[in-house]
Amino acid sequence: MKKRSNGKMKLAQFEAYLWMLPTLALISIFVLFPVLESVYMSFSKVSKAGFIKSFGTLENYQYVFKQPVFPRVILNTVVWTVVIVLISLVISIMLAVVLNERFALRRFTRTMLLFPWATSGFITACVWKYALDYQYGSLNALLVRTGIVQKNINFLGNADSAFAWLIFVGVFVTVPFMTFTLLSGLQSISIDYYEAATIDGANFWDKLFKITLPLLRPAINVTVVLNVIYCFNSFVFVHTITGGAPAHRTDTIMTYLYWMAFSKNNYGPASAISVIGFIVLLFFSVIYMNIQMKEETT
Repeated sequence: MKKRSNGKMKLAQFEAYLWMLPTLALISIFVLFPVLESVYMSFSKVSKAGFIKSFGTLENYQYVFKQPVFPRVILNTVVWTVVIVLISLVISIMLAVVLNERFALRRFTRTMLLFPWATSGFITACVWKYALDYQYGSLNALLVRTGIVQKNINFLGNADSAFAWLIFVGVFVTVPFMTFTLLSGLQSISIDYYEAATIDGANFWDKLFKITLPLLRPAINVTVVLNVIYCFNSFVFVHTITGGAPAHRTDTIMTYLYWMAFSKNNYGPASAISVIGFIVLLFFSVIYMNIQMKEETT
């Protein structure tokens, strides 16, 4: 009997690995192999045509860190990621709390909130680029016609204002996903907690900070880590709206990597930039996993 049960267990394990093979093959082809190739290229001399000449050099990393604009690119990436995630988190928590209540047109409001997230990122970026255009932008037309301003404003002409508008667009696109993720977490909280708190005389803020946010922490953790990865890797909005202009002062790591690889054909330094970005995300993921494991054990 024991031999039969052991045989069934081994067969079940074999079947499990067999079903996992297609997924592992896809991960290896589309994730693992490109990562390893990028690491290999980052330590190699690569020609303008993309051919590897030799391996075992740090010239690509030295070249990247010698670029005067690279510290600005790193700073932009950090500010872009942190500010978008924090602002979106605060707004999303408030929206999730509101949408969790019963009110007229709640379904309609939830549906409308999905549109910025469901729409293609490229289309959204093109719409905002047109809206912010200095000469023909709809935002300038609205401000001038309503008398708020006397002449058109060059929203994208200055690096600081252009980057601020990029962050605004990033928040606009990120909020719907975060809101619905947090809303699903809110709906898993039992109403008994709130009823007991009401009996004890707790007000709205007591319920929010002593019940809602502590019990919503797992959903917040997942939402934050996913959006950090999403914002860090975001490319289409910056590339479409500003293209890194003026003078790379609105570039992030992803857009600067694209410029380095496909505008200057410096594939070695571009690979080094991709490895740097990968290490940063890996470091953040490890920290997140450690925090999550500590919370689960306590």
